Amino acid sequence: MCDGCSCLFFPMASLQESQFQEMFVEAKRCVPLLKTHFTMLVDNLLSIRWLDRSEESIEAYKEFVIELSIVQKNFCTMAVTKLLKLFIPSDASKEFTDKLGLPTEEQQQRMASVHDLILRLKNVIPMIFDVVLTQLRKGFPYHKKPTYEVIGYLYNILHITKYASMYCDELMEIVFFQLLQIDVHVPRSEIEDAEYPDEEMLFEMNVAGDEENGEESETMRHPVAETLDCFMDLMFNYIEGTVKEDGQGDRLFKIMLTQFETHILPTHNTDHIQFIMFYFCSFKLSYAEHFITSLWKNVSNPNMPPLVRQASVGYVASMLARGKFVPLSYLKSMLHEMSHWAHNYIQRCDSMQYNQSLKAHLVFYSVCQAIFYVVAFRSRHLTSDAKNLAFLQTLHLSSIVTCQLNPLRVCLPTVATAFAGITRAYQLAYCHTILERNARRKLATVYKNHTQLPEDCLDTFFPFDPYMLKKSGKRIEPLYLQYQAHEVEDDTGDAVAVGGKGRKRYESISEDVDDFIPETKRHKNQTGHAIDMNSEFTFSYGVSPGFHS
Repeated sequence: MCDGCSCLFFPMASLQESQFQEMFVEAKRCVPLLKTHFTMLVDNLLSIRWLDRSEESIEAYKEFVIELSIVQKNFCTMAVTKLLKLFIPSDASKEFTDKLGLPTEEQQQRMASVHDLILRLKNVIPMIFDVVLTQLRKGFPYHKKPTYEVIGYLYNILHITKYASMYCDELMEIVFFQLLQIDVHVPRSEIEDAEYPDEEMLFEMNVAGDEENGEESETMRHPVAETLDCFMDLMFNYIEGTVKEDGQGDRLFKIMLTQFETHILPTHNTDHIQFIMFYFCSFKLSYAEHFITSLWKNVSNPNMPPLVRQASVGYVASMLARGKFVPLSYLKSMLHEMSHWAHNYIQRCDSMQYNQSLKAHLVFYSVCQAIFYVVAFRSRHLTSDAKNLAFLQTLHLSSIVTCQLNPLRVCLPTVATAFAGITRAYQLAYCHTILERNARRKLATVYKNHTQLPEDCLDTFFPFDPYMLKKSGKRIEPLYLQYQAHEVEDDTGDAVAVGGKGRKRYESISEDVDDFIPETKRHKNQTGHAIDMNSEFTFSYGVSPGFHS
């Protein structure tokens, strides 16, 4: 080994700048001699703290790493792994410029040297980026690690897309996979329990928080929910910057739509990750149209798995109902498309023998429920004038409701009840007779401590339920349509939006409460199914489409 490497026998932290530079200049000259039996020596060289050094010392380290990666390719993985470990902030760098876990400007400048080295390696060894992607996947912090570690690592991954845009697909795949892991490990019920542990203590907690902070805390009490909140906010920042500043919104939208279809759509009961697409669609109407159209193609494609088609229907309905950025004209066009599909399905079924099982007609029932849900949720807009009422008449809702397949039989009761009230008020369809007949045919069996519901009830979810994360939720709230009870609902008593006692605080983001069921008319048992105290059964369900449950 060269004489210059004798510096390795001194404590690394005590090396002067001149010694540091001399060591790596000599180490670079020795690279051809660094075979596999010098692995420990190479590991020590690569592990030296170099970001705190002078520019000359940093450059000497970079040149050594580049020469090592070119000449001794068996050390490429080790070199890349050492670099990517620097993406995780150390315990000494917990102080951040804001509450989102983002690195300070000083830390960003330090990390610029790491990104510069990765870029230079990519330029001289294009295939090394396969190693980078592999090690990025392996090195992503566990979701229960401190928030600053996860967000610091994510920040640097997103930064890579700026100088390695051709690998944006692969980088977004890593991001979406990790975000999905965090989302499914912190379900809505756990966030509720952490944020609102005891209704009796709620007032005391609020008073104590106000006295200490002078304002409501934006920190989530659930540690993983806090990580998810910061993760989502950083993704929203990245999307906004890409669309408005970089002008690469169209390309990023296509990439994220692909990741959505790969990771999010097939996953059951995610709570927040899907709002990435909701937020993205708010920037351009063309994004929203393309997103909904791609989902509807899934529904219309008989070769797609039924569960994917059912999930796609839920996304279409939820986006049409919740997105303030979705214009009424496009909402009406999609309702027309959905009703046209339903009528064609009914006509095909009328010409053949068929059974009425839920499994056999899962997609049809899901589409019908989506129609009922959107009409009920957006009833104020769809009944605002004679022109819109004339449009609703063209949907021939009565033919769907009264068909032999009887979609109201499997529809979620809250949706069916609200839809029935609207259609009766405007003489679009008469559903109450059918609802009563269905109720007589399949009464729930009430036991001492729980209720056994009939099996043939559509199991679905509306993905854009109220957003529960505090910091990132500020970006969603202006785009998000809360349910507003129609005037005729108050008059008929079918559905009244009220805010009774025991209502969760996150539902009070808007003055209008997402609720189709009058709370004064129901009593919840331990299973969460509502039992009317006057022996008339009404139901709520666990995965809410925006109704109080």
